[in-house]
Formats: sequence, structure tokens, C-alpha cells
Amino acid sequence: MSTLGSVLTTWDEFRELPDGRDGTHYELHDGEVVEVPPAKANHVYIQGLLVEWLIAAAEGRGRAAAEFPYRPAANLQFWYADVAYVPHEGWRLMRGDDYPVYAPPLIVEVLSPSNRASDIQRQRVAAFSAGTREFWVVDPKSQTVEVSVPGRPSRIYSADETVPVAVLPGAALRIAALFEA
Repeated sequence: MSTLGSVLTTWDEFRELPDGRDGTHYELHDGEVVEVPPAKANHVYIQGLLVEWLIAAAEGRGRAAAEFPYRPAANLQFWYADVAYVPHEGWRLMRGDDYPVYAPPLIVEVLSPSNRASDIQRQRVAAFSAGTREFWVVDPKSQTVEVSVPGRPSRIYSADETVPVAVLPGAALRIAALFEA
């Protein structure tokens, strides 16, 4: 990821930016425009597994999507979740032509070589401030999933464990399923 400038950009100014090139997209982090490169193959593979699993685990209560755009605040914020779970009432908000101020209840970030811990923390804080109830960080290198819930310490689950999904009571993801060949 690269920051395109040091001048704060408003939401209205951000909306006027041209589309990214070569598969990149732009995000707005506290008023800074950030260019995000396209995901690599393994990243996309893990995103796909998570989307399929979340859709099945939701049992009709909501949907999941990869590269889900969300706007956690009215100004200075616009992010893409690598994967998001959104209940049906949240999906109905997406029917307009603009981006409503909204953050999904569950956001999953899949680490890439370009990710920095400070960027992930910045996104986690922005999401929690807007109502996200669960934030996961999948690390393909260490084959772990860090789960954060507001008001509690984060927990790291290893490949031999199962992660309970707070926003989908009764659902639990077997971590190893994300990394099996």
C-alpha cells in the first residue's frame, strides 16, 4: 500500500478520484488516500474459502463478500474488507448509488506482504468505532487467525484450533481448512 499525498482528503474529494489502474483500488484512511495493490493468488484463494464458509454458516441470515467496500464514518474514511459478513438488513443498505455510513459486523483481513501492523490496527479501530463486532486477521505465513472483539483482549488461534464466530452463534471455523492444499 502506498499513500498518495500528505494533504487531508475529504469524502467528497475522494469520490472524485479516478478509478485505480491495473487492478488497484483506493481507500481513505483518516483523510489519507491510500492505493492498494491487487491481491495475490493465495490471498484470493483464502478469501474465497472464507466467503463460501461464511455463507454456509449464516444459514440464510446474511451474506458474505470479498473486497467489501465500507464507510465507517461520514468523512475521511473508506475501506475495503478482504472479507465481510453482513446480515440481510445491512445488505439492504447497499442498494443505493452511494456508500452509506456502515461497517460490517464481521471483518476479516488476510495478511499480505504489503500489510503493516499499524495499518491493520488503524482499520480495526475505525471498524470498531463504527459498530463492527468482530475483526479477524488471517496470517497465511503462520497459519493463524487473530480474533478481536471490542472490550476484550485479542486471541490468536492456531491451525489445529476452531474459531467460534460471535456474530453467527453456533458457527465455528476449523482454521486448518484455510491452509490445506
